[in-house]
Parts: sequence; structure tokens; C-alpha cells
Amino acid sequence: MTDESIETTPVFPVARNAWHWGRGFLDVERYGLVYVWLLLIIAFSLFVPSFFRFRTFEIILGSQATQIVVTLGVVVALIGGEFDLSVANVVAVAGTAVVTLNTDYDWPVVWAILAVLAAAVAFGALNAFVTVRLGVSSIITTLGSGTLLMGLLNGWAGSAPRGGVDATFVALTSYEIFGAPLAIYVTFGIGVIFYYILELTPVGRGFVFAGQNAEVARLAGIRVARLRAGSLVASATLSAVAGILLVGITGASVPAVASGYLLPAFAGAFLGSTVIQPGRFNVVGVFVAIYFLVTGVTGLQLLGYTGWVNDVFYGASLVVAVVLTQLVARSRRDQLSAS
Repeated sequence: MTDESIETTPVFPVARNAWHWGRGFLDVERYGLVYVWLLLIIAFSLFVPSFFRFRTFEIILGSQATQIVVTLGVVVALIGGEFDLSVANVVAVAGTAVVTLNTDYDWPVVWAILAVLAAAVAFGALNAFVTVRLGVSSIITTLGSGTLLMGLLNGWAGSAPRGGVDATFVALTSYEIFGAPLAIYVTFGIGVIFYYILELTPVGRGFVFAGQNAEVARLAGIRVARLRAGSLVASATLSAVAGILLVGITGASVPAVASGYLLPAFAGAFLGSTVIQPGRFNVVGVFVAIYFLVTGVTGLQLLGYTGWVNDVFYGASLVVAVVLTQLVARSRRDQLSAS
């Protein structure tokens, strides 16, 4: 090998990789939602002068910790082939339980959090047992168990908002780093962990494969039933984490507010499946979808549309996301059959 070849060899792969990266980023199918998000930001910046401010973007970035974690819980269940409709109720119960144990029973907040997480694991295991072992649809199971859980909570702690949780916990969760609360950094950490597990580990790839084609995965020796059960346990646990973060951010538990997390979670999950890895539920897509949704809602609120606009925007986004998901799936099936 000559000196000249040593000098020139690294140049071409770098240029070629940069070229392919550039072409890849222009892939409308993968990054279409990102482009729409950027256009949305530009449009609101032009028509709403108060939108294009650094503080507005700080609020958008830092306000979605709870919603992202709930949506990740929904996505994990969906990847496992299950629908978890109890996530919003678990958020409410987890938050109220932490506050009640800490204030009424004088439990240290750390022990209260650990107890709530353990209860969430048990609740997810119950959902998994009824769904996987007994064969009941996860939609029916989680709808019923979530309603039962809320009923038990109301009987134990009531449905009124509760405050007075440990001030140190609130201060820590809400502590701002570069203008964003610590809670959002915890959320991004959770996202990185789940991305690593799902994309870069054999167990995670097997889990994704089993969710896409359970019968083929079973024939390949993958324990599909265990993965389905694990998805429901993980979903319940993540929802409890979201409820705990919500208490830390607000300093109180408000059970009635938690119901508002269900529709955005499913909208974010399905909308996220149309970006980055189209046709597949994925972690990065969740972050893009949630921030796209909150950008739209925030812009509309600054235009003067409040209250009903949330339901309209999230509901319309869910419908569009499901339609796009079906179209992507149909397109991929047509490509496979053509080849």
C-alpha cells in the first residue's frame, strides 16, 4: 500500500456516507412529520408574534415529561400486540397514592414511590395474567381493571385534589437545568434506555419481531407469551412513573386531570409510527410526535383558541395517524408482494 493510498482512502467513505445521510434525511416517508412540524413552527412564528420566543420553546420542551412517559407505556404495549387503556387511571392512582402515603401516613417519599412502583408491577402482572393466560382481550382487561383501580382509589383517598407532598421531592423534580425541569431529563433518559433495549439488544429485537408477527416468532422459538405479559407490566410501570413525575412537577395530585393523558398518548403513539421508522411503533417517533402535537396546541392557544381545541387537535391527529399507519402498512405489503 502506497503513502498516497493511505492519505486518500478515508476521504471517499466519509463523503459517500455524508451523501447518503443527506439523501436519507430528504426521505419524506421517514421525516415527513418533522418537515410538517418545522412548517408549523414557521407558520405560528409568522402569525403569532408571542410564539417565537425562547421561553415558549422552553415551556414546550419541559412541559411534556408526563405525557411522553405515558405514551412510551402505550407504545411498549402496542409493540407487544396489546392495547392498554388503563394508563391514564394508573397515572392518577400512582400520583394520589404517593401523596396520600407521604402526607396521611407519614411515609418517607422514597418509600412511598417504591411502594407505588411495586404495586404498578403487580397491577401490570394482573393485566398480563388475565390477557395472556386467560385469553381475554387486552382492551377489555385494561378498561375494566383501570376502572376498578380508580374506584378503589376513590374509596381509599377520595377524588379531590391533594397537596402537601414532600417539598424536597418537588424541588428536585422541578429543578431547572438550562431552562428545563429535571423531570424532562429523566424522561429523555427513560427514552434512551428503551431505545437501546428495543433497537440494540437481542431481547428487544425479539420483542419487536414478536409484536409484528407473533406466529412466526413463536415458530422461531421466541417466547411470545412472556413478551406480551412483559409489555403490559412495563406499560403499567411507566404509567406509574408518569404519575410520580406529575406529582413532583405540580406538587399535588389531581385525579381528574389524569384522564386527559389517554387520547394524546394514543395519538402520539400512532403518529410516531409514521415517522423515523414508518409502519412501526418506535421511541424516537414518540418524541417527535408528542412535540409536534404540543407545538400545534400551544400555537392554537396563543391564537386565542382554548379549551375545546385540545380535544379537536388530538382527536384529529389520532384519526390521521391511524389512517397514515394503515396506508404505510398497505404500501409495504404491496411492495413485498410485487417483489
